[in-house]
Amino acid sequence: MTDPGAEVEREPRSARNCYKCGRPVGPDDTICSVCNQAGMATPSATQYHGTIVVAIVTGVVLLAVWASLAMSGIGPYEAMVLSVAADAPDGVIVSVQVSNNGTRPGRAKCALEAQNAAGIAIRIRSAVSPQVPAGGSVTFDDRIAGLTEQPARVTVVCS
Repeated sequence: MTDPGAEVEREPRSARNCYKCGRPVGPDDTICSVCNQAGMATPSATQYHGTIVVAIVTGVVLLAVWASLAMSGIGPYEAMVLSVAADAPDGVIVSVQVSNNGTRPGRAKCALEAQNAAGIAIRIRSAVSPQVPAGGSVTFDDRIAGLTEQPARVTVVCS
């Protein structure tokens, strides 16, 4: 008969099983002696984690190199406002010319900024240009809506 007041000594770590066959193994083992007949040492948790870290860092570096190569030769872009025309009820139509000084075609992301007479921005609109050929230029129109007053001038910056 067991003494109800006696403490049973238990292993503080949970029971583990062989990751190949499922047999119970010791708390410091990952593979049983049947599956590891050659008696080879198994990789430690540090080795597993180190391998994953190296794989992630390598992936990020390769992605950065690929992105750099994919974007080379596109741009820089130069842009200028050709005309600004009122568009009822609360906007203006802006005609923009974008030039690609790069060696590959691309699309420019442009910020059109409507400013009042004091040079303070009253509305900013983002626009993406049509495809701009390498060494060429395109002209496109875009609308800046939601203006409470007519702008004194409109500026454009493309990248």
